[in-house]
Amino acid sequence: MGTLLHDYTVPETCTLRAARGASSMTILLVTCLAFLITHLGISATPLRGALIGAMGETAYLVAYSLMSFVTLGAMIYAYAVIPHGTFLWSPTPTAYLIAKVIMMFALVLLSMGIMTRNPTAVKMESAVNDELRGVLKITRHPIQWAIILYVISHLIANGDEASVVFFGTLGLMSVLGTISMDARKRRGEEPGWATFFATTSNIPFVALATRRTRIAAGDISYLAIGIGLALYVIIYWLHDMVSGGQSLF
Repeated sequence: MGTLLHDYTVPETCTLRAARGASSMTILLVTCLAFLITHLGISATPLRGALIGAMGETAYLVAYSLMSFVTLGAMIYAYAVIPHGTFLWSPTPTAYLIAKVIMMFALVLLSMGIMTRNPTAVKMESAVNDELRGVLKITRHPIQWAIILYVISHLIANGDEASVVFFGTLGLMSVLGTISMDARKRRGEEPGWATFFATTSNIPFVALATRRTRIAAGDISYLAIGIGLALYVIIYWLHDMVSGGQSLF
């Protein structure tokens, strides 16, 4: 009887585990889809202008920010609770090393982007008339490309389906976000936009490679680089505590 009972309960347990995994993946997919739709479905369509006209820009930005935090929070929660046992590829020690190097550049780029006045950022449109300088000569979307590098590093370091869905969604959002922002800003009436787009590039280093702009010594912010490197050390020192992943040291 004991043997029969054991033979009966094992496949049932496996079935329940598979069902829970499928349910969790469905929740993750739904939250990721909600994140994309609520962002691109508003900011990249005429709905954005209609909402600003009805609510006012400040109220719209507050509501949009809250919606962003809610949908992103739901994504993070779904990613945290889903099983991570189904792998599309197996990470290797070399993959972890490559991911860590990419993350260093991502955080330096993020720091430089945050510390640079960028006309593509919210409430900074007036900066379009500023002299082009700093990280904007590399890309006019440094923060978005920092996120893309973050996504690439985490896809390399993880190979499970849940990570591909989660980080893939963030990467897709950032790529499409740069395209959407460019399209919206190109419609701006300020004459400075034509010069800005002519001397910058979305894809990093393209404007430099095509000699539309040049890097000068004064464009290098050693403070931003230092902050980015310090942030890199701090995050990876605490990375295992935050996400359960490997730390830098």
